[in-house]
Amino acid sequence: MATSFPVSVRLGGASHAVVVDAGFALSPMGLLVTMALARKTAVWLPRGLLTLLDNDSLYRRAPELMGGGWLPEAGREASLAAMAAELPAWQRAWHYGKLSARVHWIGDARAESTLADREDAGLLPRFEHCAAALDALFAGQGEAPVAPLDECARDAVALAAALQPDPVMLLSLPENGADDLPPLCRLLTTLGFGVRRRPAGPGDMSLLDVALVPLEAGGCGAALLQIVAPGVLSLPDGWDDAEWGITDGETLAENGDDVWRNACALWQPVAAMEAAA
Repeated sequence: MATSFPVSVRLGGASHAVVVDAGFALSPMGLLVTMALARKTAVWLPRGLLTLLDNDSLYRRAPELMGGGWLPEAGREASLAAMAAELPAWQRAWHYGKLSARVHWIGDARAESTLADREDAGLLPRFEHCAAALDALFAGQGEAPVAPLDECARDAVALAAALQPDPVMLLSLPENGADDLPPLCRLLTTLGFGVRRRPAGPGDMSLLDVALVPLEAGGCGAALLQIVAPGVLSLPDGWDDAEWGITDGETLAENGDDVWRNACALWQPVAAMEAAA
């Protein structure tokens, strides 16, 4: 028996970036894959993951408080408990500085963010606009991303869009079965995104062999998404420090429909598959 992947696993150059959703980050191989990727390319974590790490003992006692209502209902309780069990390892990696030395994230203030120099001027306002506009879409569905996992999902999508036009991959939880959408893709469809599965075959943008070794060894899977949001490119590239932290005001959310108009997502599975020797 041989193990292979249905996607090409090659990525190089500083222009590529990978956003790791919290759902995947808190999977059994999530921390190792994240750290392996961070040695080769720019890796970003959603802001809400820091909330989970700051309160890991709470969420280990009560995993249901993490949120994740968009996760499959069948097995959701067990999935949340499994994610909570991964928090101590992430918390220790955070405490010992392994994350701050390798990955990027946007915090609640500029001083709490770890950004590549080239992103500093334009990324912050674009991200805040994208997140606020997603909040407006959630509000249109009568929902609000108030729990940490829900905030992570929103921020991962907003960040992947804000990093455009650079090529960006979003690493998330896999689909549940051969005909199912990944949970994050299912959430995007409820917000009006067009979601399509990328045709099988080698891709010109994918992950690194070294990062996929843990998935192969553990028999785990993942979903690789590309968020396409042309409206984001029309957003302003800067604002004053006095405006920093505005994430939920009408000024940012009023044009939410324009920001996410024609938004769509392509996804493909990244999973260990057995083939006959």
